[in-house]
Order: sequence, then structure tokens, then C-alpha cells
Amino acid sequence: MSRGAPRPWRDCDPKPAWGKFDDHTGQFHPLEHHCADVAACFEALLRDPVLRHRFEDAAGEAGFSRLTEARLTALAFLHDFGKLNTGFQFDILKDHPNAPKKVFHIKAALLACRRNGRLLDALGILDLATWGVEGLEEFLRAALAHHGRPAVALHAAPGPDNIWRPFEGYDPVARAKLLAERSRRWFPQAFEGGPELPFPPALVHLFAGVLTIADQLGSNREFFPYEPDSDAVYIDRARCRARRAVRETGFRRAGWADGAVGADFRTHADFKAVFGFDVPKALQEEVAKAPLDHPLLILESETGSGKTEAAVIRFAKLWRAGRVDGLYFALPTRAAAVQLHERIHSALDRLFPKQAALETVLAIPGYFKVGEARGERLGRFEVEWRDDPDERQRRARWSAESARKFLSATAAVGTIDQALLAGLKVKWAHFRGASLARSLLVVDEVHASDGYMTEILRALLRDHLAVGGHALLMSATLGSVARDALVRNGSYRRTGMALDKAAKVPYPALTLARRDETHTIEAFHPTGYSKRVAMTAQPIMGDSAQIAALALAEAERGGRVLVILNTVNQAQAVFAAVRRQGGERLCLQVEGGPAVHHSRFAVEDRKLLDRAVERTLGKGSVMGSRIVIGTQTLEQSLDIDADLLISDLCPLDILLQRIGRIHRHEDTARPDRFDQAQCVVLEPEEGLERGLSGGLLRHGLGMSTRGGGIYRDLRVLELTRRLIGQHPEWAIPDMNRDLVEEATHPECLRALEEELGTIWEEQSRETIGQMAAEQKVAKAHLLERNKEFDEADFPPLDEHVRTRLGEDGPRLRLSDRVVGPFGRLVGTFNLPAHLFRGGGVGMPTTAEIEKARLESTSGELMLRVGTRTFRYDRSGITRSDA
Repeated sequence: MSRGAPRPWRDCDPKPAWGKFDDHTGQFHPLEHHCADVAACFEALLRDPVLRHRFEDAAGEAGFSRLTEARLTALAFLHDFGKLNTGFQFDILKDHPNAPKKVFHIKAALLACRRNGRLLDALGILDLATWGVEGLEEFLRAALAHHGRPAVALHAAPGPDNIWRPFEGYDPVARAKLLAERSRRWFPQAFEGGPELPFPPALVHLFAGVLTIADQLGSNREFFPYEPDSDAVYIDRARCRARRAVRETGFRRAGWADGAVGADFRTHADFKAVFGFDVPKALQEEVAKAPLDHPLLILESETGSGKTEAAVIRFAKLWRAGRVDGLYFALPTRAAAVQLHERIHSALDRLFPKQAALETVLAIPGYFKVGEARGERLGRFEVEWRDDPDERQRRARWSAESARKFLSATAAVGTIDQALLAGLKVKWAHFRGASLARSLLVVDEVHASDGYMTEILRALLRDHLAVGGHALLMSATLGSVARDALVRNGSYRRTGMALDKAAKVPYPALTLARRDETHTIEAFHPTGYSKRVAMTAQPIMGDSAQIAALALAEAERGGRVLVILNTVNQAQAVFAAVRRQGGERLCLQVEGGPAVHHSRFAVEDRKLLDRAVERTLGKGSVMGSRIVIGTQTLEQSLDIDADLLISDLCPLDILLQRIGRIHRHEDTARPDRFDQAQCVVLEPEEGLERGLSGGLLRHGLGMSTRGGGIYRDLRVLELTRRLIGQHPEWAIPDMNRDLVEEATHPECLRALEEELGTIWEEQSRETIGQMAAEQKVAKAHLLERNKEFDEADFPPLDEHVRTRLGEDGPRLRLSDRVVGPFGRLVGTFNLPAHLFRGGGVGMPTTAEIEKARLESTSGELMLRVGTRTFRYDRSGITRSDA
């Protein structure tokens, strides 16, 4: 049936208000039915004890009563009243003459609130003044944000006056009266007398997020089939369907703890049942004993010490106690998330009772993986799962089918970016934040990141903890300044330490924090596995031929050599040099040929690269000569084990992360030459002073005049360089605390400035100023849930609000997929913005992105985006004019 002739709605007399419409069949769902579906889902979501506790915490001293719940449910019912406007209703009749112009229903609702008292009176909103005018206005604004962003910017937007007038048998005011009547009939408790609505900001923001979830569920036709005939008792069916929708999409989890294996971790048998090892490590037992009334834990311990299992233990304890009903495990890189996903899924599969049918989601856009099952995007909204699941199992994968839903999964493993998006003024932030509120947020490999990222993470933690959420931060290399910044949220008190005291803080350590006390540090015994790393420095940074020769020489002696460079360009250059010098067979092998590992590949090929690295250096991999070249994608959270590391100079905490990828497993057999772990750090031949004027930016060191750069604080880099010279052997983890403090503590930084003189002091001021500027930018981008909802206006183009400054470029989804350099079909690329700088071209337009294509030219694959052309081969994407 054509869109111009929707017979079922056209033939109604008088015409109802439709809420959902199928323009292929002409079937429709009355507005009052759709509103009932959404309100019933909101109601059902609040039946989850954990989420209800979040509402109680968000309400604070005012409390969250059954009356407040009923009133919010009634307001949820009215979320779509803007669809009553005549222009919206007649938009389905494209060929109808003289029909009012369509007005987007959110804008129409705002216009009605601003200047249409007759419609508001018909809806019964004016009668709700007894609920408290201020609170009513706040929650109405939040209800109108259910499409993913606040609509306050539309307040002043003009609109036609005829959209609320009767037209061709349709009367919006009459339909508004029907909504009001249904609201009073279906939610009678909301209209009982009582105190005014409490409206602390945290509660309003949480309401907005949960209502958005309810709207997503209530719009799912699988659960809510269209019923065109208005029914005064429809709410009974809506509630039954809502309970099923909430249950089958995984939101209803109460009771799952019954029958769980090892959820208490009181005995060694519990640890063995979930993880398979007989005796837990000291830090795992310490985390198992940690009190649950401390919502923030920071776990500092060396790489490979069992922090991942400790996070699962913390989740299990909180979950068993009814404090959380979900887990989001955030990692710094995509490769780390891909590798860790299987471990987390395996542990949780043994932990949860079989009736839970839990499948851990891999929360990386484009991957479509839950548990062991893989899927493929068919259309804009559909995913085909290769294991041919039954309908119930497929619906349980709802959260895996869209990036905005990742945080709503019972358990998900993904990148930190997905969590940080809940704290920024970007579309679906409230949806993400409300989903995350129910879960334990685990952030792995936290360190002293740039000012922008740190500010966002701090704000996200503050708001997450403020509504009763729980978080666990883990790191092998956290300095006292960074730890203090993360603990100091809201009413958490600052505990700044002098260098001598900071260096004496136990390591490993567990920090516990809650509002009513300063954090405490509990020490426990190290894992018992330590390594001594021979540290040497060579002034060949940027000399790809010499770096390649060094890597080849060590690999030919039987070693597995890991080469981590600061930039993609340098990784590609060293990869090319190794190939020129005859080392192709020793390189990382992917689909029968050599490859380098970094982020600048098609999404489809990145999956192949991740699996190849794990096969080559992962646990149980075959010993033998190999060279794996990559960038920061290889440095954190990965369970890979090389014999020798060649690394560009980088900040000390990052260098320790990289060192964590060599001699990771104590029982690994190695060639005699590599009995001891070895790390070669590549330094610039000319020293670091050139970086003060931007001369080392191509190596990723220093800061440009625009504030760009990877590792910008040259003071930390200089201290790191000196520590390599002062200590030719590093004992890991015994020296971790001292090394990090000596390279990052403010006292050490100030002493270096005084020694090196004015030019370094100036660089320090510029670096600190740039970090302050980034923090200021971050604060402007933050969605601060401790402020009123009408202050949460989002920018119109939120792609500029980023989790990582300078990295976001266009995401390409090619209309025609092409066979890529590894023999697989490819069609999705995430390109960094800097590839489009220079030459007066700039970022591509939306039209150019949509027309992007990958084609073979003279035997080479060329990616064309607007006027830019990129080469694509086994080294990844490179600019053809580079």
C-alpha cells in the first residue's frame, strides 16, 4: 500500500490520533495505546529493585514514594502528546490538499506548553498544578527528551498556529481530552492528594533516561502489536506486554542470584567454580572481603596479577546483595576489549544460573557479538545472528544491536568511550546514563590521561555514584595525583600527598571511598610473580631502517619481538622497513601475509588483526621468531606475552603498561637469550629540547601551537628518560610506585623546571595552560546531572563533543563493499580527523561521506572521500599524497 493512501486511518470517522503507523501496510496504533505501552514499560522498569533504589537515591531526602512513582508514570504517558498536532497526523496523507504543514511532535509539544492553554487544559496538565508547578515543568521537559536529547533549544522556535485546529474530521483538542481521560482512568493513584513532586536535578535526569529506555521498548512492535480500535481497558494488555518486554530484553533481573555459582566467594571452592583456579590471589581475596557500602574502589596492582577476576568478584558480590544488576567493563582499546570479552563471558557463564541465559555483549560498534554468537547488520535496524537463535534468545540480544544500547546489557565488555558518552552532551546520553546507573562500572588501566578525558571520567563517576551506582577503577600505574583526582568527586575529600608520603603508599593497594569518610588504603601481599627488566635506551627514534634492523636481529635469535610506536605513520614506516630488509615472514601474519597492528584499518579487517595478535602472542601461542609492530592499540589490557619490547619514548606510566606485555606469564618457556625481560626505549637523537618548539611532533612528543600532540608534557618524558639511565634494571612490580611518582609527582616536575631553566618553565606553563583549557572545554561539554534539566541544552551537532580531542573523523559506511587487502569484504572505516587536514581541503561534507567509495586502481585499493584519496593495503590507510 502506498504512503499516499493509508486506507485504514483515512477511512476512520471521526479520525483517531495515531501514535505509530506502518506506511507499507497502512496499519496504525492509536496514540493512547502507544502512550500506554511506554508508561507501562516505565512502570515495569521501576519494578526492578536496583533501578528503584537508584530513583530513591536520586530523590535524596525528599524520598521516592509510590505517589511520586505514579505521577511520573502518568507524565510518561503524556510523553508524546505533541503528536496530537494536525500537521503531524496528516503527514501520512502526502497527497492531501491544504493539510497543515507537519511539525515535529517534540517541537509542537513545546509550542503548546508556551502558548496553547486550551490544549494543555484539554490534556489536564493545568489541573496538575497541585503537584508543584516547578517540579511539573522540570519533569515535562525531561519527558520531551525521549528522542535522545533535551528539546529546550526549541522553546523560542516559531511555529504555525493552525496545527491545533480541527481538520477533515480530526480534532486535536478532542483527542487530547481522550488522553486526559485515559490517564486518570489508568493511573488513578497519580491524581490522589499529597505532597508536591520532589525535583532534585539527579532525579529529573534519571527520569529522562529511564523514560527514553521505556520509549525504545514500548515502540517495539514485536512486544506491542498494533491495535487500531481504541480500548478503555487496553492498559491491562499493555502492562502484561511491558512486563514481558522488560523481562525478555534483560532488564528484569531480580531473582537471578538464586542458584548462582560462587557468588559469595567465601571459600576456595567458589573461586574454582567460577575461574577454574584452586587458590585465589591475595588481591582477589581482598576485593572479595571489601565492604559493599563503599561505592568506589580503586585497585592498583601489576599487570597480570588477576585484576580482571577481581572485578568479576566485586560484581558478583554486589549483584548477590542486590546492589547492582549489570556490569560494564570499560577498556582503553578495542583490541583489549575483543580479547577480554571471551574471558569475562566464560566467567559469567559459570557464575550465572542457566535460567538467566546470559550472554556477554561485546560493546564495540560494528562487531555484533554476544557470548560466542556473531551477527551481521542487514538493514538500518536489523541484525542477523549466525547461530539462528530462537525468538526469545534473539530478543535477549536487544542491547547488542545498537551502540546506544550497549550499557543496558546485563554484562558488556567494551571501550571506555562508550561509558564516557553517558557523561557528555551527545544524543542518547540520558539513555546511556540511566542504563549504566544499574551496573557496576569497571574501568581498566586508568592512568594520568589528558585533561579532557580525566574531566569527563571524573564527572561521570560523580553522577554515577550520586544515584547509588558502583564503580571499580583498576590500574598498574596510577600516581597519587591521578588517584586523588579520581577519588575527589562531589563530597569526596581531597587527600593530596607530599612526594615522600606518596612513595610510601603500599603497592599493590586497594582504595575504598564513600561520602562520609576519606578514602583508606588497604595493603595486601603481591602476587609473588615479579620480573626484572633490562632497560636500555637507543637514540634512533624515527629511524625506521635502524629500528627494523634491531627488531630483525632479535627475532632471528629466536625472540618474539613487540614493537610499539607512538604514531601510525611511524608504525607503517617500520613495517615497510622490515619488509624491505627481508623480514616479511617474521611479521605478524594475517590471512597468509604480513601486517601491522593499529587503528587505521577497515572495521572488518581490524577483527582479523586482533585475532592474529592473540594467536601470535596470546596465552598458549607457539614460541618462535616473530615481530609484531603496532601502536597504542597493543599497549594496555591485552593478555599478550613477548620476549622483548622495543618502544618509542613515552610517559613512564604508559611505558610500564607497555612493559606489561613482555614476560607476562611466569611459566612461559623462552630461548636462553630472553631469560630476562628486555626493553629498548627509542629516544630522539637530538634530545627532547627540540620538542619545546614542536620539533618532535612527528614522534608523538611535545605540543603543537594548536595544542595538539600525543604525549605533550615534555617534563614527564624527560624524567622518564632519566629514570631509564639511572636504573638499568627495573624490578616490576616492586619499583612501580617509586617510578611513577618520580616521573609524575608535582615536586619532581618543579625540581626539573628549576634545573633546566626558563625555557622549560615556559613549556610547563603552556602545558598546564593547555590542560586547563581542555578541562574547560570538557566542562562545557559535560552533561552535569547535578544541574537543572533546562541547563542541559545540547549543541545541534554533537559530533563535535568528543571523548578524545582531535581523533574523531568521519565514519564511512560504503554502499558497496569491496574485497580488502586480506581477502575479506570491507565497507566500514573510522578515519581520524588529521588525515583531512592540510592542502586547504578540510573535513568532508556529509554528502561526500555518503558518496565515499573503495575501488581498485592499477592493482591498488584506493579509498576516495570527496577530494581526498587514500591508499589501502596491508599497512592500513595512508594518504596517497603523503
